[in-house]
Amino acid sequence: MKPLTLFVLALGLCSAGCDEVLAPATPTGVVTLVSQMSGAQEVPAATAPEAASAGTLSLSMTPAGGGAYTASFTIQLAGFVRAGVLPAPLDSGSVIVAGHIHTGAAGVVGAPIVPLPISQAAPIVTPTGGAFLTIANVAVPADVASAILANPSGFYFNLHSALNPGGVVRGQLVKQ
Repeated sequence: MKPLTLFVLALGLCSAGCDEVLAPATPTGVVTLVSQMSGAQEVPAATAPEAASAGTLSLSMTPAGGGAYTASFTIQLAGFVRAGVLPAPLDSGSVIVAGHIHTGAAGVVGAPIVPLPISQAAPIVTPTGGAFLTIANVAVPADVASAILANPSGFYFNLHSALNPGGVVRGQLVKQ
């Protein structure tokens, strides 16, 4: 083989091996993130009677085109106040009034960047002290999705309740 041919072949093999470093692959399928949430992880920690609240989150992020994603949240909650424990108007159980993905490492409070369609006008009520819910098709802009997927532990998910408006359960995101 001629020296020039060997040089071109070697250069081709080197560039093929370096491709992932120079141009990392963009996720093309569903990415799943999870979180173990508790009231103790909130900053400041959730207060009684919801201090023992906990939950799990499974977050599926599906590419939607142009770098944007749609997110589906599956949330399981336990240890919240049961109906009949609190005086009226909170006697129906814990009332979840907001949910978000926030920027921020563990122990750091950050800004909400992906809101869920939960509000005081459309709350989640936990009459049994627990809940299982799925919220699908939440839009996640391309820049936000890119940041979350690049460093999931730099973001957390939390829920806010009527009794703990600063946050009742929180957990850092982890890629599964």
